[in-house]
Amino acid sequence: MSAPSELNLGKKFGEIADTYDFFRPDYPREIFVRILSAVAPPHNRLVDLGVGTGKMARGFLGEFSEIIGVEPDPAMAEKLQKLEPRIRVRIATAERVVFPAAGVDVVTIGHALHWMNAASVLSRVTKWLRPAGIFAICGGGFCSPQGPVGEVVKREFEERWNAYRDPRTKKQFPEEVLRSEPRMSVLELATVHDVRMLTAAQYTGYCRTTSHGNAYAQSLHDVDQYWRHLEMRFEDAQPDNNIEVDFERFLMLLKKRRERRRHGSNARKFIT
Repeated sequence: MSAPSELNLGKKFGEIADTYDFFRPDYPREIFVRILSAVAPPHNRLVDLGVGTGKMARGFLGEFSEIIGVEPDPAMAEKLQKLEPRIRVRIATAERVVFPAAGVDVVTIGHALHWMNAASVLSRVTKWLRPAGIFAICGGGFCSPQGPVGEVVKREFEERWNAYRDPRTKKQFPEEVLRSEPRMSVLELATVHDVRMLTAAQYTGYCRTTSHGNAYAQSLHDVDQYWRHLEMRFEDAQPDNNIEVDFERFLMLLKKRRERRRHGSNARKFIT
């Protein structure tokens, strides 16, 4: 087994694009309803940063004239283009991609902000959004069940996965940074629960889609054997093969304030 290093921390998700798209749970409809209810017409352009295989972006199809996904991993971008050609994909990072000022109605990020420079992205998004445009950030941590299966997961972290966690996944959600932009106002910070019943195979698949699980498994001689063994341990821990998991997510909505010049002055005032 190779030792953890900067080379194998945070393996590219593109290496497991098919697994990621199959086993990562879709976002619950409530997430999309909350975002769409905050967006005043028109619904012309939505940009999803860190789009991956389009788990977030695909939920908005039919709601916007144009949906653009920004993804730095070419393999993930290729997977999305095959799955949904109606979504335009740009291969770039959120810190480098360019959009016209005030040319975007909504910007979304789903489970990807921790891979980005939050302050830089916030500044750029604020410029891209039209007045009253919405910046929606959705995310959450690793979802572990309660009970015996949760104990198996805990041991995996302690004995294997923690050493392979990318430091960026350990960062706290940058709420203070997101609240610091004077041109943006916070509309909502909510928790959305999404309880699902999974088999041991499905929950093992979910574990395979994590950066730490994938990085650890790739350090082994036989990747598939490791996952088969973990699945059997989950089955032993939950004999009825019915694992309850809450894919709990947070959702933060920010709205770009309208800008108004004060009469007879160059000073600017931002209004909600």
